[in-house]
Amino acid sequence: MRPQFFVPLITLLVQASKKSIEYQRQLAIAQSQSIDVTNFENALLDFKDKFGRNYRLASEKFQKAIEEIDKSIDHLQKIKDALLGSENNLRLANDKAEDLTIKKLTRGNPTMKAKFDEARNLNTGQEP
Repeated sequence: MRPQFFVPLITLLVQASKKSIEYQRQLAIAQSQSIDVTNFENALLDFKDKFGRNYRLASEKFQKAIEEIDKSIDHLQKIKDALLGSENNLRLANDKAEDLTIKKLTRGNPTMKAKFDEARNLNTGQEP
């Protein structure tokens, strides 16, 4: 074989080898980008899962707190009603105490009426 034949063949092989290396480099870049996209998608899905879990837990705690507030309001309303009822009874008792007189206490009790009359007469200086 002639040496002239080998030079173009070697040149052709060198060029093919360079193109093959370039293709391998581009393939490595594409694979790297694909891995980056996959990793990004996985990280995004992981974030969404964790965020969703935290949101659900926060929402449950919020609802529980609202329920507890409602229970407290109901309880406080019952206490308020009881206090208002107590106040009403105290007012009625005070009205009855204010309306109480010796005359009313001794009505129907001649012995006590006589004792109070006697005490009144002693204070005024009159004889029984």
